[in-house]
Order: sequence, then structure tokens, then C-alpha cells
Amino acid sequence: MQQPGPPLWRSVISPGSFRECGRLGMPILTARLPVERIKERWATYAAGIDEGGHDTQTKAQLLRRSALWRNVYVGESDAEAEDTLAALLIETRAHMMHVREAHNPADFEPEPATLNAWTDPKVPDSEAVPFLLRTGCLYGSAARVRDQVSELRDVGVQHLLCQTGFGAMSHAQNLASMRRFGEKVMPAFHAT
Repeated sequence: MQQPGPPLWRSVISPGSFRECGRLGMPILTARLPVERIKERWATYAAGIDEGGHDTQTKAQLLRRSALWRNVYVGESDAEAEDTLAALLIETRAHMMHVREAHNPADFEPEPATLNAWTDPKVPDSEAVPFLLRTGCLYGSAARVRDQVSELRDVGVQHLLCQTGFGAMSHAQNLASMRRFGEKVMPAFHAT
């Protein structure tokens, strides 16, 4: 399916999709998954790989390529980063909800399994933003973000996709955050 084309990752979130992608031997990408769930979902994926009859080398390669996506904002302090990121997320969510309301058919009802505190329009921002900060973001001072990346590594994440620009973030904010990440976070993981 991917020969000779570029590699494809399938986006997964439910346990069943992790297992099915494992059976099919497809690389995976997931987001908005709490740290405490990652080991469990990676194990479900590995079980699916085994059920699919894939050899040891293929299994190791698929597990190595399993990707986790996070918004990343490295601020000058934990408080500044949280305040900045929360404001950006509120704007982003308002836009997302507006677009869905404006462009989905009037009778459209999302599947309940596709909703979480971030995507459910019935959930107030006061619950949605903390949910996304906890499950979809790396943020804070460089020291805090290093700790968050270490925690992800310790639960088995080997392939981390970092989205550094999102919402109404200014170019200057993005560059400053990326510079802090590159200079103060990434060097800690050079040898790992």
C-alpha cells in the first residue's frame, strides 16, 4: 500500500482502531490521549500487530514509528505559557465550533464516540481548555516541557510530532517558542 509512495500514518484514538491498524500493519498517529492511557493503547496496537501475524522486525518498526501529536508552546515561565496557550486555544475552539455550525448540514449529529471535552460543543471552554492542555499539549517553561517530553518517552513514545504554530498565534510567538524548544528542550534528548 505504501510502496513506492510516501509513508502513510492512520489517525487513531479508540482502542479498536489501534488494534485494527496493528492487524493491518499500518503506522499510527494519535492525539489528545492522556499520558496515563498511552502504554495501554500502545499495548493494544502491539496485540493487533501480533494478531495480524507480522514478523518481529515489522512489529519493532511499527512500534518505533507509532506517533503521538501534541501542540507545543515553550514560554518564558509556566504561568505565561499556560495563559498564552489557553487564550489561543479558546480562539481556536470558537473558530472550530463556528465552522462546524456554518458548514455541517442542519441534521448532522456527530457520533458520540468522536466527541470528547474539546470537540463537544455542549462542553464549556472552562472544561474543554483544561482537557486539551492535559491531553494534547506540551507547554510551560523549557524545564517543564523537558519533563513532559521525558514522561512521554518513559511511557513508550518514540515518535513525537510537535505542532508549534496554531490558532491565532503570532509569527513572533511561534518563533520564540520554537527557539526555546530547539535550544533548551531538544538538546536533553539528543542521545536518546
